[in-house]
Amino acid sequence: MKVEAMKIFKPSINFYMWCSILMFFMFSCLFLIKMDINHSSSPNSMSRLAHSRRAFWDMDLTVQPTPPPPQLLSASHGCLLNNSYVNIPKHFPEAHRTFLRYKHCRSFPRLLTPRPCDDNLFLLMVIKSTAAQVDRRAALRTTWGQEGVIRGKKVRLVFLLGRSQDLVKGYPLQRLLEYENRQFGDILQWDFVDSFFNLTLKEVHFLSWFSQECQTAQFVLKGDDDVFIHTGNIVEFLEDRSPSDHLFAGDIIYRAKPQREPKNKYFIPEEMYPQNQYPPYAGGGGYLMSHQTVVGLDRAARDMDLFPIDDVFVGMCLKKMKVKVMFHNGFRTFGLRQRLIPFNPCFYRNLMLVHKLSPTEMWTMWSLINDQNSICNRSVRL
Repeated sequence: MKVEAMKIFKPSINFYMWCSILMFFMFSCLFLIKMDINHSSSPNSMSRLAHSRRAFWDMDLTVQPTPPPPQLLSASHGCLLNNSYVNIPKHFPEAHRTFLRYKHCRSFPRLLTPRPCDDNLFLLMVIKSTAAQVDRRAALRTTWGQEGVIRGKKVRLVFLLGRSQDLVKGYPLQRLLEYENRQFGDILQWDFVDSFFNLTLKEVHFLSWFSQECQTAQFVLKGDDDVFIHTGNIVEFLEDRSPSDHLFAGDIIYRAKPQREPKNKYFIPEEMYPQNQYPPYAGGGGYLMSHQTVVGLDRAARDMDLFPIDDVFVGMCLKKMKVKVMFHNGFRTFGLRQRLIPFNPCFYRNLMLVHKLSPTEMWTMWSLINDQNSICNRSVRL
């Protein structure tokens, strides 16, 4: 009877034993999951995810993680809001308000650095770009921006960028820029937001970098990433000039008046600039400078209040330096006249710079002006 009772209870004992093991396993899993959730909730976890070192082409773009929050200027760089501007007029747009509150912030850390400048560098081509304009940078690298030797002179290309908030399938474009710089070594980027009013920051940071790290460059061509430049014509123009003499050449704008219409992109209130005329300055599409002028601009800019429009700011610095600017008809920063055939390679062969072309137009024009079978039978009046 006792043996039969044991047989009856034996399955029940095995059942409770396995239930106990299963419950222990489940509690262990729950504990580990809780620990993992706490670890994932830490402030740095998303940062580690966002800054993963996987190549961008190896990412699963169907997954869209939350990008890291944008950094605040004051929190990131110890540059606090200027409280002396508490009484900014109400009619000032928000961009102007922000500019005034933070214009004293003019030193930002570098995010990406190009490879060092070569010895005996004749022409440094410096192009303002943004992270999203990758197609423009690709077009420039494979057309007029190709590095090498032209007419026996070394030329080099560098892109200037700020920090971008743009995403591709949820991923920051910063990864693309890091990859580009590993491949080409031509990106110079700082940790300020890439915006229209921050172009002046881009200017002063470039001037400082040039004075400290690219003293070997004899001349600088500065422009936008949608300009077409005839590099051969630029080099030929510079061959008989000395980098130790002042030179600032381009499409010089004289007697320009500040825009007082608030809806205009270039609006400047009288409170920010009471004069009714700007000093002479070059159209921002592109201009040419000697080594001496670039170094002088760096020194002059250090003591100047920042101004929202970068081209005008450079003009203010040139005025302070008492440098005579040079108007050159080959710089077409506002494009060609309407009566001309705008895409005739015969026009472009006689120019220094034309603004503006799309990447497809850039490649097309480059192939046309380098076509050995293309003949211009008549002189072209510009």
